[in-house]
Amino acid sequence: MARIEKFFGDVENINLTASVGDGGVNLKDDVMVVQAMLKYSLEEHPYFRKFKFPEPTGTMDKDTAKLIKEYQRFLRKKDKVSVSVDGVISRAVGEKAFGKRGWWTILCLNSHVLEKRLLWGGQGNHFEDLCRKFPQLHDALDDIPVGTLELSLEPSVQRTGTLNLGLE
Repeated sequence: MARIEKFFGDVENINLTASVGDGGVNLKDDVMVVQAMLKYSLEEHPYFRKFKFPEPTGTMDKDTAKLIKEYQRFLRKKDKVSVSVDGVISRAVGEKAFGKRGWWTILCLNSHVLEKRLLWGGQGNHFEDLCRKFPQLHDALDDIPVGTLELSLEPSVQRTGTLNLGLE
């Protein structure tokens, strides 16, 4: 299950459990999160007009694989970011990939999700807006911060009364 983790001090980012892409581990939840992040942040970008953005289902397909590799090319060409163009989005381990000069593709993708939310509006923070657009992410993404304090909701286990309400 993908998680919200802190990088660069206290900046929250979505991180994967394992690699996603051509030859990756491709766990369903991780693939779904990557598909949603790509679709949310890049579908309307002029650079990606000719590409098909699959619905976030968690199934690794050829369209998702092409998008991942093209996104990495885009990062290198347009954003001048040093990422591997290998068609795989790996779990970020630390803030920089391969030493001091490289970037993790997943952290770049988080930046594009945040940028899209800031430029185009939406409701709540960028995690909430992403999950609002793709409700299936609620089950695929752990510890989603909500509200202005960005706190995580914990499910109430104990149920009581005729209305079966949870106690807090």
